[in-house]
Amino acid sequence: MLVMAAESDCHFDEEASERYAMGTLSDEEAEQIEEHLLICEACRRRVAESDTYVAAMRRAAAKLRRDQKRRAE
Repeated sequence: MLVMAAESDCHFDEEASERYAMGTLSDEEAEQIEEHLLICEACRRRVAESDTYVAAMRRAAAKLRRDQKRRAE
């Protein structure tokens, strides 16, 4: 079950948003978020922000791995 944000019972918390963006939620949890996203603009924005953050971190990690590989050669 997802943890709802303390400020309102109708929104999921930031951690759930990040886990959704990373694809680490169970199918049931992801379905709950996806249902909620259909009706909640605020949470859609939160997920979009999490998607942007996760993508940036993945790019940075990939660049770091490439740089380390080049130095090792």
